[in-house]
Amino acid sequence: MNVDLVKVQTKDGLRLDGFLRSPAGSSASQLSVDVLIMLHGVGGNFYGPGLFDEMADYAVDAGCAVLRVNNRGHDPVSRGPMDGQRFGAAYEMVDDCCQDWDAWISFAQGAGYRNIGLWGHSLGAVKSIYYMATEKDSRIKSMVASSPPRFSYNAYQSMDDWGKYVEQLEEAQKHISDGHPEALMEVRYPSANLLTAGVFLDKYGPGEKYDVIGLLPNVKVPTLVTLGSLEGVERGQSNSLMGFAGLGGELEKLSGELDHVAYASVLNGDHFYTGQREPAWKIVEGFLA
Repeated sequence: MNVDLVKVQTKDGLRLDGFLRSPAGSSASQLSVDVLIMLHGVGGNFYGPGLFDEMADYAVDAGCAVLRVNNRGHDPVSRGPMDGQRFGAAYEMVDDCCQDWDAWISFAQGAGYRNIGLWGHSLGAVKSIYYMATEKDSRIKSMVASSPPRFSYNAYQSMDDWGKYVEQLEEAQKHISDGHPEALMEVRYPSANLLTAGVFLDKYGPGEKYDVIGLLPNVKVPTLVTLGSLEGVERGQSNSLMGFAGLGGELEKLSGELDHVAYASVLNGDHFYTGQREPAWKIVEGFLA
């Protein structure tokens, strides 16, 4: 597999890395997009094994280029190359993804691609939806959001783990009231992660800024949202029940109300579609055809 290592600089001066993989030959893409920008989930990176390893193969076989990229939330903790500022999943504010997406979309456009698609997984899917709902970037033709967890304070209240979530929320609020929003927390609810108190409140607090159910009506491009049928069913996965419980029903309802939103459940799929990536790709391929 031949790839070109690439990099961009965001408007706030952060360097991000990725790779561009182009299909062999000069045949036109069989999809409605000629490049897919693939964005990893929380704490991931562009080169790690996972869902996009196989999905990139399928896309390139269909004549579509793939741009697999880092965002500033790559890896659990990372540092800036110049001033040593801390980044990574523990420190990222989701809203900052808008600068990351803009930089990578500008790169794709500068490389000559005109039919650009976004494809995010997990938190990357939430970021994709948030970006397109708030920025409404006309350079994007379509979007795929694979397994976006729901960040909804109101939805969490009806769930069995609500009390455990409240304990984490109160811990974060105390750190912040004490003047330490950068204090690190070993978070367990709604999902297991190392986060600062400020990041916890930004993602999971009462503001509901990143609730995909609230955001999707504001997206203006054709959007496919997928979930694995096993998500929110069994514990022991990388995400707890709270981000996915009842989400499939909400997405199905929304897809019936909004012409630009399609929803599909991947049978026997977990959060990473383990063993079900070919059928998951077939759903995406049909959407992008």
